[in-house]
Amino acid sequence: MSPLELHINEGFLPMVDGTLVYHRGFGDRKTTVADPNPSLAVGPRVFQRDGTVIASRTYPLHAPAPGLGRPAPAGEDPLNPGEYLVRRGHWASFFPDRTLIAETGSTVSIRVTNNLAQDHSLLFLNAGGGGGHEGTGVIRPGQSGTLTFQAPAEGTYIYCDPGDDPADPEADPVQRILGLFGALLVVNPDSPWLPGPGGHEFERQWLWMLHNVDPVWAGIASRQGTVDPDKTPAYPRYFTLNGRSGFQSLAASTDEALNRTREEDTLMSGSARQVDVRNFSLSAAPGTVRTGQLMRFINAGVVHHQLHFHGNHLWTVQRNGTAFPRSGGRIDADGHIELQQWEDVIEMHPLDRKDSMLPLRRPPEAIDQVWNARKTDWFYPMHCHAEPSQVARGGMYPGGLVGHWTIAAPGPGDATGGHPLYRSQADFSSDQMHEGSPATEFRQKPDVAHEFKFFNRKMKFDDGGEFEMWTFETEKSGRIFPAPLVRLTEGQLFHGTIHPSKRVHTVHWHGMEPDPRNDGVGHTSFEVSGSYTYQWRPEKGSPGNPNVGASGTYFYHCHVNTPLHVQMGMFGPLIIDPAPHPDYPVAAGARRAFVDGPEYDTATETILVPYSVDPRWHELNHAAGLSGDDAGLDRFQPKHFYLLGGELASTATKEGPAILSRIRARIPNGSVKPTLLRLLNANYFPVNAYFTNAGNERVPMAELISHDGRPFRDTSSPSGPARPISETGPLRTSLINFGAAERYDMLLRPPAPGNYTLTVDLLDWITQKVLHTRKIPVTAA
Repeated sequence: MSPLELHINEGFLPMVDGTLVYHRGFGDRKTTVADPNPSLAVGPRVFQRDGTVIASRTYPLHAPAPGLGRPAPAGEDPLNPGEYLVRRGHWASFFPDRTLIAETGSTVSIRVTNNLAQDHSLLFLNAGGGGGHEGTGVIRPGQSGTLTFQAPAEGTYIYCDPGDDPADPEADPVQRILGLFGALLVVNPDSPWLPGPGGHEFERQWLWMLHNVDPVWAGIASRQGTVDPDKTPAYPRYFTLNGRSGFQSLAASTDEALNRTREEDTLMSGSARQVDVRNFSLSAAPGTVRTGQLMRFINAGVVHHQLHFHGNHLWTVQRNGTAFPRSGGRIDADGHIELQQWEDVIEMHPLDRKDSMLPLRRPPEAIDQVWNARKTDWFYPMHCHAEPSQVARGGMYPGGLVGHWTIAAPGPGDATGGHPLYRSQADFSSDQMHEGSPATEFRQKPDVAHEFKFFNRKMKFDDGGEFEMWTFETEKSGRIFPAPLVRLTEGQLFHGTIHPSKRVHTVHWHGMEPDPRNDGVGHTSFEVSGSYTYQWRPEKGSPGNPNVGASGTYFYHCHVNTPLHVQMGMFGPLIIDPAPHPDYPVAAGARRAFVDGPEYDTATETILVPYSVDPRWHELNHAAGLSGDDAGLDRFQPKHFYLLGGELASTATKEGPAILSRIRARIPNGSVKPTLLRLLNANYFPVNAYFTNAGNERVPMAELISHDGRPFRDTSSPSGPARPISETGPLRTSLINFGAAERYDMLLRPPAPGNYTLTVDLLDWITQKVLHTRKIPVTAA
């Protein structure tokens, strides 16, 4: 078997704003730095069991490729009008450049030639025996090295140049950030529509590589200098998804070939279908299966990302080669949960690998009349909620790490499109659709309605910081921050009318999943200059059913120039309560967290909202960064850190910020129910939250019951009821780590009456160093 030939090359690549930036990469032919089309990323290759290496963008090799990447359905679902059946074991998947695919039982053999003036190497992380690495060792300038190893277990792996420390690739990210990275996907050719033994069957799969570009590091390297991250800290200015950013990643460019490639290998799409997360292999008819599409995420960058999907939650099944269990679960030493679960924000640390299923279900909060009348594709954004990653060179939102996914219009067609195309990112950023006061389609009589008016004013915080703030007020709320709590019950029809009063704004109901028109995102619907009434209905839950229900913690925020507007304060909490169920009565003074969930004490229910401020941002104008200017929105440097919130039984009346100063925790006793604490991270950076006792010892007093508005359930029975994890094996912890826009619901279970402390650390999104710390006393009685 001849090894695959790779070349370590250098050259200049145009970024989304047209700037040429120096890169390095593993190419498939030798090129020089002056080449106008440098080879810096190998095209997809497949290592077969028989020893051959095939160049192919699709796999399985002999399966038909879906048109524009969108699998056509097998036919209409006779039990669910407007939804479709999925063909089983039929469609190939497209893969982006930098992807190497190895069949189980194959041998990966690669010969790497170093065409640069420095030492380099190639390392496959965690691909060796016992989870170790497989690498070439140092390759001198002008020399070659050969690497041969047996394909590891099924799954995704990262390959890169590890720099000066092959034993700890995370310690030296420089060569990886300069472009020397890629992905290895290992598949079993006998079961190519399964991710591994016991894995979830899928319709097709998608591989997303997240990456960041630092032009300063690139400039030093282009001059043959040595980048020292301690002396020159990483400062990414471009953020890519499969090598593209902004309008190019969204297939909104005038380059039709590029758009087609993005549709095929990056932008998920398919027909709406029924899915049951207890069993993704259910068949509705011969040759069909009730399943979704598998998303494989790898973070080859240096930034902590938070991938937020509009329109559908995703079912996360694996992280870093460890399959999550369906029952029990655990919290690892870093505060991350290992349990199969629904998420609308996928947390991705540097060098993380995760697998999640996108169900492509009907958006559950879309009302029937709108769903039944649809005639076009419905586009939903995916963007990173670590918001500085949403810009290019400090501006041109949304010009960073963005994508979208699509629910196909009714019928078997495979065409996408229907949106304007642009010659540049600046054109795209400055040409979002504006509407004055558009009509609400199929407007119904609401059960709950609020008017949201924009206001701005200076607010003084508890540390003496005083900043210009923008946010919303409702009819009787007063001018408080965060914006007023919106609370309703599953099944109630909601109307939220926005009155921007100053330029354009929207309201995105984060975690709610209505039709695109009511999702509040400018580039998939419109931005409002007059007024608009958003309309949606939270889905009702059903006991034991993990596929339905909306009870939990959410928030709403402006989705115009989002990095700036959310930092300025345009957000507020949103809570959905379960509809009463006769089989699950509630004691006086209590409420259930979800339809069949545990009861909690309503008098001490508390919300905690970590929020930080970069004062420089609060001096910018409304449209900073939208027209090609460098507003510095990729550099978020928080100087102040706050813990907002309070007990929800009382309504904030004092104008200005609501600072959480204490937490009361009930000790359950007979009719006394535990306290529910809701966490909502309104930062752009991750946080650690942990509980200690008076002796500063960690106390596992947090029982986690929900994440991103979905309860943790035991889904080990493929057809039986999925009971709450709180009943089958509680998730207890002293520490939880969570990133931007994530929400957790936890019951507080202190071991005894007394005084405890909740400490919240704000972490840097690159170094993970603690930037700020706040403490809150917790009194248990």
